[in-house]
Amino acid sequence: MQYKLEIQSLTKRFVEKTLFEDLNLTVTGPAILWAPSGWGKTTLLRILMGLEVPTSGTVSGVGRVGAVFQEDRLCPQLNAVQNVELVLPEGKEQYKEQIEMDFLRFGLDRAALALPARKLSGGQKRRAALLRALWAESDTLLLDEPFTGMDPATMKKAAALLKERCGEKVVLLATHDREAIEELGWQVIELG
Repeated sequence: MQYKLEIQSLTKRFVEKTLFEDLNLTVTGPAILWAPSGWGKTTLLRILMGLEVPTSGTVSGVGRVGAVFQEDRLCPQLNAVQNVELVLPEGKEQYKEQIEMDFLRFGLDRAALALPARKLSGGQKRRAALLRALWAESDTLLLDEPFTGMDPATMKKAAALLKERCGEKVVLLATHDREAIEELGWQVIELG
């Protein structure tokens, strides 16, 4: 089933600051959300995830969400593979080899995969967070600066895997990274 994410007349205010007002948007496939800093991209993604309430307006068609937050939100005591396995149904052991192959493709070696997440570098943590979102059963992917901390070569690998796995799924990826925008080649929705 193809989802269609619809945002209608969405407004978000915090006391005296209005982040966005009367926002209308329809997303039917992968798209990049671009707006100036402070515009409210993260808040918009949080509203779509159901973690924040809008001041007014409606959102529909989100379905099940896979997400990468600004912060990695990994379980620090688990290794990268175990963090991905958290989003899988019962019988997750059958996917372990595939998950490890994804990490190897991303440039994490077996030594890094054995470490608890708290000992990984920032870029390694972002790769784990991104793979966890890709492995989660979802109708919509909401990704907040998913390439932070990745060198250009790793970002290209991450973008390639993202394009390969997302297909025509509804994806909203918030980023300021012009290289990532070029690499993905997705529709850019400019706000603000």
